[in-house]
Amino acid sequence: MSDEKKILVTIDGSKRSKRTIDYICSFKPFRDRKITLFNITTPVPEAYYDLTRDAFSNISVSQVKAWEMGQKTIITEFLKEARQKMIAAGYKADNIDIKLVDQSKGVARGILEEIKNNEYQSLVIRRKGRDNSILSVAMGGVAAKLVEKADFIPLIIAGTREIRHYQCVAVDGSPGGMRAVRYTADMMANTNCRILLCSIMRTTVTDSATQGKDPFADLALWAHDKLNSALFEAKEILTQAGIPEDRIETRIVQGAQSRAGALLDTARATQCDTIVMGRRGMSDVESFDMGRIPRKIIYASRKFTIWLIP
Repeated sequence: MSDEKKILVTIDGSKRSKRTIDYICSFKPFRDRKITLFNITTPVPEAYYDLTRDAFSNISVSQVKAWEMGQKTIITEFLKEARQKMIAAGYKADNIDIKLVDQSKGVARGILEEIKNNEYQSLVIRRKGRDNSILSVAMGGVAAKLVEKADFIPLIIAGTREIRHYQCVAVDGSPGGMRAVRYTADMMANTNCRILLCSIMRTTVTDSATQGKDPFADLALWAHDKLNSALFEAKEILTQAGIPEDRIETRIVQGAQSRAGALLDTARATQCDTIVMGRRGMSDVESFDMGRIPRKIIYASRKFTIWLIP
């Protein structure tokens, strides 16, 4: 495995993908990483080339070929402009690659193949692209497939909130949650970014609660203690990565009716720009289930940037 920490960024030339480049430019910790700007172009279906039987069809085919070349020229120029914008934002020119490939399979499958054939550390997508784009990463389409299938790589879903370098990291005491903390520590190492370590409880534990009288109260106390221990461990991981202790806050939210809703409310109230979650919860066994908490967060948090960590 290469020590280079490469990030694959899928863009399609749309206004939304321009906002992805804005995100990449604004998020300072990425500037020391290797970035590949990636696009899959749409070929014209082979059936169009069967129109060569008469002179009129020959004219049509030439127009189709010209359209193909025009589309490649447009996206190539877009990629070059994006690269120049990143350089102006502080990226080293040698750290930015451009990759334009023709579609041969499904879009999501093509992206997954690109990841598996190269040593990328993270994948950046948007919830939506332009409607007629081959990289139209709309939830329910390509993005939804990548959320489901790209379960072996940290997935970054770029949002539209202003980047304040303030992450809300969900901590639940699970191995997956701790992997999310370690990924955050790696990304934010030796920076002055702010991090909120947030744990959510459905129950409420009072300061006067005592053990041994009520089994349900005992269970709540046990859960509270476990979350406190997880938060302490998470803070240690972050401080060891060079993040100042006074830039890290820990919080347990109690009595939540919805864990996803409480996490979103906390992130909004504290004006975080990014929510970081483990792909798997306490079981750490089953693959990511689109019906569970991460899915709710992704669909309900349109403006937040989401980091989903395997």
